Amino acid sequence: MKRFFIYLTVVIIFIITFSCLFNFYIKYYPITTQETFVEIPPNINAKVICKILESKKVIPTYKILYFIIKITNSEKNLKAGEYKFEKGLTYPDILKILIKGRVVLYRTTIPEGLNIYEIAEILKKRDVIDSEKDFINFCFDKNKIKKFLNNNFSMEGYLFPDTYKFNKHENISKVITVMNENFIKKVLPVYKNSGSYMTLNEVIILASIIQKETYNKPEMPVIASVFYNRLKRGMRLQSDPTIIYGLWGEIKGRIKKSDLKKYTDYNTYLIYGLPPTPISNPGLAAIKAALNPAKTKYLYFVATKRGYHVFAKTYKEHLRNIRKYLRVR
Repeated sequence: MKRFFIYLTVVIIFIITFSCLFNFYIKYYPITTQETFVEIPPNINAKVICKILESKKVIPTYKILYFIIKITNSEKNLKAGEYKFEKGLTYPDILKILIKGRVVLYRTTIPEGLNIYEIAEILKKRDVIDSEKDFINFCFDKNKIKKFLNNNFSMEGYLFPDTYKFNKHENISKVITVMNENFIKKVLPVYKNSGSYMTLNEVIILASIIQKETYNKPEMPVIASVFYNRLKRGMRLQSDPTIIYGLWGEIKGRIKKSDLKKYTDYNTYLIYGLPPTPISNPGLAAIKAALNPAKTKYLYFVATKRGYHVFAKTYKEHLRNIRKYLRVR
């Protein structure tokens, strides 16, 4: 009997010692030996995640991390994404990174004046989204975009051009939310303080055309004045970028005369007034120009090969400018 108690005591001491050492190993012993990038796909279980980390040599064995996840009931809190695991991390460190979703963020610049199709292409190239088609469909889905500040047709014009930090394979709704919230933050105060008689949507439509006509910011208020003057006189805007948007994907190279005759809701050579939606996502300079056009009597402008425009008050003068600056339609 005495011998039994001795054995029992030894076993208990061994268990306690092992537990303490195991606990110390889990909590304090660094297991990552080098900096490693690992991508965790969405919709996979904890065991698969642990096995991925083991295969990438972030952890020596998946079983310990999986055991910790189970006893802490953390499986539902693990987040997908691309992670950077630095050298010298412990098991709790790794679990905390996965739970808090400390994913790697990449700087993604959306230039001014791009439309939804072009933005989708950039986001796909940067691996921010998995499908251009899904992004475009989302932007034109009236049911999905009801919650956003937009024109009820699409998100065109309301995705603010800026530099963002996105994770790879982001949720499309999240990407659009971030860009639209930036629009609200940057644009709404400017619009509200302008006292403009135009609706916000009208301003963004006009700004989107101005943005596509010129990237020369000092010229934007003058370009805006031409469009205002034409609208006041009941003249068509006759803006080439609206033709291109209405026939997106069809026009290769220069616009042809036949393109000007093709009817779309965006063909400002055929329709009067503004097109139904923006044709691009304008920057703040173009929006301010739409709100505060220069005071001129210009009705025409022609682009030069040097990247600026020449303006005219009459059609006769405009024709001279075309001949002089070799404008080819």
